[in-house]
Amino acid sequence: MSTPNSWLFADNSKYSTRARLLFMGLSFTIGILSFLIYLAIWYTCTRRRRSRQLRGGGVASAEEAPPVANQGMSAAAIAALPTFAYEAPAPATAPMDCAVCLGQVDDGEKVRQLPKCGHLFHADCVDAWLRAHSTCPMCRAAVEGPATAATAKKTSSGATDMPPVVAPPAAAEALPLPPV
Repeated sequence: MSTPNSWLFADNSKYSTRARLLFMGLSFTIGILSFLIYLAIWYTCTRRRRSRQLRGGGVASAEEAPPVANQGMSAAAIAALPTFAYEAPAPATAPMDCAVCLGQVDDGEKVRQLPKCGHLFHADCVDAWLRAHSTCPMCRAAVEGPATAATAKKTSSGATDMPPVVAPPAAAEALPLPPV
């Protein structure tokens, strides 16, 4: 077999064997250092991303992060939300679906309406959701009970003629959370 015709391997090259070995060693070292720098940058970025996700749900910086309420609502606050039997508006309209269980809401079923955004859900489904979260399952708006909303309106307008809102007693039975 013939040797390659290159300045690096040729015997009649003007570069000595020592210079050629030094060049190959330096090239190899630069390659290894470049790879290590890449790994260090990747590790740092991954670590920052994970800490951001643990802190505030993946928002770019702590200054931009909205206050997150990851705790669920109390049973009294959930029971204070409006509940009623569902009536379909017209037979020609599309049926309404519960965004929690993805099931269809039929006439006469017990539904609960969230006061801030107005979304409707099966009462049992949204109760299980609200025990673990304090936001709407569809739009993630903060859920305020009627008592909280009435107090906020009362203090912002300065009017005192609004009667206090009394929440009904909490339900005694606790429903299990749906599987995730």
